[in-house]
Amino acid sequence: MKFLNNAALLFLIFAICSASAVAQKPKSKDEAIKEIAALLATKKPEDTAKAYPLAKDFLVRFAKDNKDGKDKFIPQVKAFVEGYRDNAFYASVDEGKFAEAFALGKEILAERPDDVAVMLNLAHAGYKSLGANRDKTYAEDTIAFAKKAAQALESGSPAKSYAPFKDKDDAAAWMYYIPGFILIDKDIKESAIYIYKATTFNSPIKDSPLPYYLISAYYEDVYAKLSTDLKTRVAAKTISDAELKTANERVNKSIEMMMDAYARAYTKGEAEKNPNAAQWKERLVQIYKFTNKTEEGLKEYVKFLILTPMPDPSKL
Repeated sequence: MKFLNNAALLFLIFAICSASAVAQKPKSKDEAIKEIAALLATKKPEDTAKAYPLAKDFLVRFAKDNKDGKDKFIPQVKAFVEGYRDNAFYASVDEGKFAEAFALGKEILAERPDDVAVMLNLAHAGYKSLGANRDKTYAEDTIAFAKKAAQALESGSPAKSYAPFKDKDDAAAWMYYIPGFILIDKDIKESAIYIYKATTFNSPIKDSPLPYYLISAYYEDVYAKLSTDLKTRVAAKTISDAELKTANERVNKSIEMMMDAYARAYTKGEAEKNPNAAQWKERLVQIYKFTNKTEEGLKEYVKFLILTPMPDPSKL
C-alpha cells in the first residue's frame, strides 16, 4: 500500500511538472504579436504598461530574424518600445524618480548615444537630486552627462528638444553650471572655470548673482593660499627679489579678480533683491579699502567694471 502511495505521488509530481513545462513554453512569434496587440488595443494605461515588457522580450527573441527588413511587425514593436521608454524616462525626470530616470536614460543612450535631449535631462535630474543636503548619489553620472551634452551643443549637435531649458543657450549654460556647482566641494578651481563658462551664454544664469559669488569663493581660496605662502617664505628669507615680485603680482591679481566677482555678485543681487547682496557688498568694500586705503571711487569702479567682460578664472 505504501508502495502504491509513493507511485501515485511520483506520477502526480510528473504530471504537475509536465503541465508546468507546457505552460512555460515561450509563445510563438504570432502569439506574442497577438498578445501585445490585444493589450495595446484597450488603450488602458495599465495594459500598455503590461505590453511594454512583452514587447521588449519580443525584440530580444525575434528582431535578429529581420535582417532583410521585410517583417512589418518588428519595426512597429520597436517604435512602441522606444516611445514608451522615452515617455517613461521624461516622466521620471519630471516626477523626481531619479533612480528610474538614470536607469532608463542610460538604457536609451546605450542605443542612441548621441541623443542630446536625454543627456540634458539626465544632467537636470542629477542636479535636482542634490537637494538641500547636496546628495552626491548621482554626482559623477551627472557631471559626465552634462559635460558630454555641453560638448555636443558646442560642436553644433542639435537636440530634438531643449526642455526643461528655455533654448540652446540656456541649456548650454546649465551644462557648464551644473558640473561647476557640484565640483565646488572637490575642485574649487575647476568649479570656478565651469561656472564662469556658464556665464558666457545668453541665459538667466548670466544675470543671477550666485555664479559670481561662487567664483569669488575660488579667488578667496587662491588669495589665502598665495598670501600665506608669501608670508612664510619672506619670514624664512627663502625668496629672491624676482620671486617676491612675481608672488606679489599674483596676490594682487587674485585681489583684483576677487573684487570683480564680488562687484558682479552684489550688483546683480541688489537687482533681484537677494538677501545676501548686502553681505557681498560689505566684503567688496572691505577688499577695496584694503587695496586703495579709501572707499572713494568705489561706486565709479563698480559702474565701469560691470560693463566689461569678466576675467576668465583659468587665467589666474
